[in-house]
Amino acid sequence: MDNKAGPSGSKSTSSSRKKRRQSDDYESDYSDEDVYSQRADEDSSSSEDSSSCGSDDSIFDTRLKQKTTSRVPPAQPSRSSAPKTTSHIPLAQPSRSPASKTVSCVPPPQPSSSSASKRGLCESDGRAIIQCKRLRPSFRDGPTRNNSTQSLKLPDLNSSSASKSAPRLLEFDGDGSFEFNSEIDCRPTSPNIVQDYGDFLPDIPINPTSSTPSVSLLRSDAITPNLSPERDDVSPSIMAVRRSGSRTPDLPDDFYLSPNNSPSGQGATTTWSSDPSSMKSLEFTKEQELLVPPPTVPYEAFRLMIDDELLDLIVRETNANAIRVGNAQNVKQNSRIKSWKDLTKEELLTFLGLLLHTGTIRLNRLSDYWKRHYLFNIPCFGQFMSRNRFLLILRCLHFTSVTSEEDRLNKIRPFMDHFNNKMKTIYCPGKELSLDESMVLWRGRLLFRQYIKNKRHKYGIKLYVLAEPDGTVLKFQVYAGANDETSGQGHSSKIVFKLLEERLDCGHHVYMDNYYNSYGLAVKLLDRQTYCTGTLRKNRKDNPVEIGSVSLEKGENKSLFLNGVHVGKWRDKRYVLYISTEHGSEMMETTSKRGSIVVKPMAIVHYNNFMSGVDLQDQMLAYYPVQRKTLRWYKKLFVHMLQMSLTNALHLYNTFSANDKLNLYDFRMKILEKLLPDPNDVNRRNVLKVKHELTKIEKTRTRVKTVGRVTKQTIEVVRKECKGCKSQKKRVQTIYECKQCEGSPGFCTKCFCLAHS
Repeated sequence: MDNKAGPSGSKSTSSSRKKRRQSDDYESDYSDEDVYSQRADEDSSSSEDSSSCGSDDSIFDTRLKQKTTSRVPPAQPSRSSAPKTTSHIPLAQPSRSPASKTVSCVPPPQPSSSSASKRGLCESDGRAIIQCKRLRPSFRDGPTRNNSTQSLKLPDLNSSSASKSAPRLLEFDGDGSFEFNSEIDCRPTSPNIVQDYGDFLPDIPINPTSSTPSVSLLRSDAITPNLSPERDDVSPSIMAVRRSGSRTPDLPDDFYLSPNNSPSGQGATTTWSSDPSSMKSLEFTKEQELLVPPPTVPYEAFRLMIDDELLDLIVRETNANAIRVGNAQNVKQNSRIKSWKDLTKEELLTFLGLLLHTGTIRLNRLSDYWKRHYLFNIPCFGQFMSRNRFLLILRCLHFTSVTSEEDRLNKIRPFMDHFNNKMKTIYCPGKELSLDESMVLWRGRLLFRQYIKNKRHKYGIKLYVLAEPDGTVLKFQVYAGANDETSGQGHSSKIVFKLLEERLDCGHHVYMDNYYNSYGLAVKLLDRQTYCTGTLRKNRKDNPVEIGSVSLEKGENKSLFLNGVHVGKWRDKRYVLYISTEHGSEMMETTSKRGSIVVKPMAIVHYNNFMSGVDLQDQMLAYYPVQRKTLRWYKKLFVHMLQMSLTNALHLYNTFSANDKLNLYDFRMKILEKLLPDPNDVNRRNVLKVKHELTKIEKTRTRVKTVGRVTKQTIEVVRKECKGCKSQKKRVQTIYECKQCEGSPGFCTKCFCLAHS
């Protein structure tokens, strides 16, 4: 088509049409009556203005021609933005049979991409490509620009008037609107109608027998396509209505969705109500108890977690790893690892005691604990183990000999599984549980290192932890990156079910933050007889539409219910969006940190009371840290789990033991006194158990003595200084010794009796 307006019948008609074109908005919509009336007026005056492209152009809407020809289509329209030209799908002649309910649309073969085709010139068959006005999306029963409630309706194909009328065309606009024009044979500007506009064509069967795909549009779907809320070509007036939040009865609820809060699925429907009758009541079928005999002393509680099975595993794998390290090619012959002595279980317990004691006495370097400088001198470490032996055990510490390229946590997997299985075996928790992340500090290079800005250690290894409100860790999972069993789509939901797999179907209540919570997860947990409560992100899938746009005053609460799930919005200093499957919309009084009485939703109050279990556990581990920067990542995780085992033992001891409760420091000291006993007490006990005897010294020497001219050789006993007399600053040589004492010291008869009495 040429870039000129169509000819008019008279000068007055042209001037009136020009005034009307100036008064109307360029992007405004036209109602059905305006289009068809204008089309009827043009029929009488357009017969003499037929162009060479065919007589079908004579009855085309002149107003649409004048408005469309002034617009220049873009050179390369993109798929992401709305097309600037209108695609026209010619419809076949509607059947005169009353049973016909659909209109079949057969697009022509792919048009040429030449410049002539873009300007609307005639094709080889004599038909023209007509660029029509870009129409706005029309909503069923929605308002037009002049507040009219009329919408464009398809003619009834069963009526006699429809069957006698001329064939009609369904115009398909790039922004998702459809309109019928009569007796116009237009060609689509895009050959791939089904691929380009598949989102707006819900039922598109492809005819396998035809060379071109046939499009079948149901009458109920042709007028109101699925309009996306993120469209950038909606008029400013419509966007203003959306942002205002006001409701119009004629518009659907999906019209008011914002791009950042566009839920989908059954949760985002109007079935949400303020009636809490759908809330379910679950019974907690378990009981908080210890499944083994309760500990009587702190050391017994500690050995519940660090049992002989784990110690034997560490001893076996550490000795095997020491052999591998010693046989390496880069190890020198005079290295300490060449003289490795097998580790025993008793020595490993001493090693663990010294390792835990480094958290009680903080020094910058491990070697500082064995220094004899007067500023450092701590004799207890050297009394139990030498520095070289301690560092050698730490170097060879290992947990498995099996190598695996698929499992990134293979080096620490046995200790992790032992911890989780042990807590499942010995302890049954209470009803309330909390699920959150924890970080183990690691600043080095690691494939699955994470960054969480709100944590105390921002960089490190991320742990997903299931704990009780008092800080008892029940189970944890290390995030290992993309190849993890819980990675991929729905990662947060997989983590929740992985940690709760032994705690489902018994009425537990899990408190989580907005990283995990969603409507879908709440429904799944409710089906497994498990409550959940926590904060909720506003752009989560299946969120109710009404909850995102409601405005509240400070202290007000808005609650909606669906399928036993309660989603609420409460305003304090800021808006708080929360979800719960146990607590309703009840408000309750609570005391703030400053001592004032405030009214909050019950779900918020319980969330604040029971959610801090993981943070409390991190706080207790930070009091006496044992981690060292020089450790490898799996050894650092081992130290972290060792500390978690100790804090778990503290909670179990204080909960189930008949003795008085202990704080963390006293509990640690009781365990260290058992792992590192007093050397003087050990020697005293050994003295009482061994029978000491005073025996003559067996070592002799030959002595040459000259008397005058005579030289004699005599054999003498090598005497020793009496230990008892030496302590009294007396020098007494004796020929007797006690071989049962350390070092076989010499004793005179008097001092021997005093020392062994």
